[in-house]
Amino acid sequence: MLTVIIPAHDSAEALAGLLATLVPAAVDGLVREVIVADGDSDAATAALCEDAGAQLLRGSIAAAAAVAKGNWLLILEPEMRFPSRWIEVVADHSSRATQPALLLPPLGTGWLAGRRQANSAGLLIRTRDFGGTQGDMKTLRAQFGRRALRLG
Repeated sequence: MLTVIIPAHDSAEALAGLLATLVPAAVDGLVREVIVADGDSDAATAALCEDAGAQLLRGSIAAAAAVAKGNWLLILEPEMRFPSRWIEVVADHSSRATQPALLLPPLGTGWLAGRRQANSAGLLIRTRDFGGTQGDMKTLRAQFGRRALRLG
């Protein structure tokens, strides 16, 4: 089972869409908990987390990872859009693999589509391999993405 960590700052609208997308994975037993890491959220974000059953943590991604209960972390930005069959892909990877993975959103169009896809990927990593790593999503993707599998 995994813990979803969402670094969010006053992004209630995007966060609402992402939380709704995570419901089937929670029902299937893949997602154990959702932690929204937000240093200074607004009232709308706090209310949304309470309604959705997500834990609001006033802190960093690393602080959220430190309290995570899942064996795997899936770190997503609020604007993340999932590829089809993402639940099966993530479940398969987390049950068989040990290396990190980038969960790629659906491929857009245009000549920069592949680059944009990688720049908005979610990071799937074992909790014990994450350790006390610090940084924002861009930093974490750069650090762990070099050796990560690409799932999509």
